[in-house]
Amino acid sequence: MTNMVQLPGTDMTSSVIGFGCASLGSRISKQHGLAALNSAFDKGVTWYDVAPAYGAGEAEPIIGEFLRGRRDKVLICSKVGVVPPARNDILKLVYALARPALTVASGLRRKFRKMSATRNQTLPLTPDFIRGSIERSLKRLGTDHLDVFALHKPSVEDMRRDDVQRTLEDVLKSGKARYISVAGGVDAARAAIEHPDIYRLVQLADNPTSSLLPQLTAEAGRPLAFITHSVLGVDGAMDRLLQSLSEHPDDLKKIRAAGYEGSEKEAVAALLVDRALASNRQGVVLASMFSQKHQASNIARATRPVNPDAIRLVDALVKGKIRIESVV
Repeated sequence: MTNMVQLPGTDMTSSVIGFGCASLGSRISKQHGLAALNSAFDKGVTWYDVAPAYGAGEAEPIIGEFLRGRRDKVLICSKVGVVPPARNDILKLVYALARPALTVASGLRRKFRKMSATRNQTLPLTPDFIRGSIERSLKRLGTDHLDVFALHKPSVEDMRRDDVQRTLEDVLKSGKARYISVAGGVDAARAAIEHPDIYRLVQLADNPTSSLLPQLTAEAGRPLAFITHSVLGVDGAMDRLLQSLSEHPDDLKKIRAAGYEGSEKEAVAALLVDRALASNRQGVVLASMFSQKHQASNIARATRPVNPDAIRLVDALVKGKIRIESVV
């Protein structure tokens, strides 16, 4: 079973690894998704991250099916601020037809995500939008409350508006969400730190080359729970690290000596997951675990003691050789 953690500043205890559901219902079919969700739950995963836009709008209803009979055993985070593309019915059809090819071809998946018709829309926050969004999420999920309600890629200006803050306070008072979070970039995280009465959690990308989490914790000066994602990097970051290893073969020997086996890609992925778990040891690390292989590997790493040497090894591998970007 996965290791558990008491999230700072909350009364929530979570698995240290969480299930990211961005592709549930789009690239991942309902049947495949439910099987993966059930498998992860059986192995001790209790945190499930979703949003209205995920899976072309299909992720929340599928999570709702998964929740039946186990709502009190899991933690659910959903969001407000990003919605599916306008022509969503067409998008769902395209996903259904293209799903087999998208499953096996990572390059095709990247091209598909860049098409304008597949892009989600980020909307400005208003009180009516916030209230309507959480009501719709609760209905789709089949629950009366969220454990965490996150502002999804908000502008700092929206976060600081009095009407937005009052609406979030009302959401908490109503019991429709236990906690409020922000899921965005570093500026949004810093804006959340300014309002400890509202925001208790911060969700953001974890850049393997940065020490961002300790910096934000120090700036907050209070218990703050982090939910991190993109631990393998995006936009070719992992490919660039693998390319670096091909140019510096002694670095691969260091990875092997540290106990990371399998192919080069498998070894690097395992190292980066270990680094993420070590850098966010009091929070939750999100991963997509729809592949049985990836799920088994990620959960296995989340059952072991934290390995701080992974942070030092990644630092040594990337310093001065490669710049890894992590996009929120």
